Amino acid sequence: MKPLINWDELRKISMPPRPPGEDDNRWDHAAAMYNQMAAMEKSYTLNQINAFDAAPTDTVLDIGCGPGRISVPMAKKAQSVTAIDTSEKMLGYCKENAAKADVHNLNARLLDWKSAVLGKDLEQHDIVIACRSVGMEDLAKLSSFARKYAVVIAWANAPCIPDILNDLFEGTEGESIPRKLPPRDRRLGYNVMYNIVYDLGYDPNIKIVTDGFTKDFANREEAYADLRQLGNVPEERMDRFRANVDKWLTENEHGGITFRRETKTFVMWWEPNSVRED
Repeated sequence: MKPLINWDELRKISMPPRPPGEDDNRWDHAAAMYNQMAAMEKSYTLNQINAFDAAPTDTVLDIGCGPGRISVPMAKKAQSVTAIDTSEKMLGYCKENAAKADVHNLNARLLDWKSAVLGKDLEQHDIVIACRSVGMEDLAKLSSFARKYAVVIAWANAPCIPDILNDLFEGTEGESIPRKLPPRDRRLGYNVMYNIVYDLGYDPNIKIVTDGFTKDFANREEAYADLRQLGNVPEERMDRFRANVDKWLTENEHGGITFRRETKTFVMWWEPNSVRED
């Protein structure tokens, strides 16, 4: 059945392409930063992967896995995880984080999802996940690779990583790796993804969960030094950087300092074998 509204065109507006000529190796350049952010998001990630059912017998495909933020904890819940990415450095962090977590059922593969062919490059998996990744661009393809659930995880009309980093580095004349994003339009939020899935004939489930980034430090100077690694701050602008960071620091019960910046994420999942004909 033809959709009444072209939601896919609205998706393209809400997820604009990167400027022509932008570095094709951007994910390699950003890998260390994303690995650091993923570590701070670790406790909140559980809110996302616990939103849908995963059995110990399930096989999982994580599209655009990055440093394994989703892949590693999913491997502890499932039979196996195939983690794919186009960035060798991202995959290097993914393998490293799996080893640190004593995870041995994760297969990290260098593979471009856009050109992946079912039955040739990848087989069907029980659960296929696209978390803030290229897999969100073609939800019909995403569904075709899944037997039990197709899953999309992304920001729920709330600050994302570029927003958070821009807040930390504002006025420092330094450089944070993600580009500054245009103002968010709530009319082009997760409702767009929901309606694309609905018009494909599926009945999507959706849950909004608390997300965020947190880390404990011995003192403020340790926090400044650590968070400064997320970008590049000239020494003469450190006072401004410290003032930015201070907004998100609080004293904790152990006598140290905690950085915490909370946001919201949506988790959407559907059964790919339950297409409605009406």
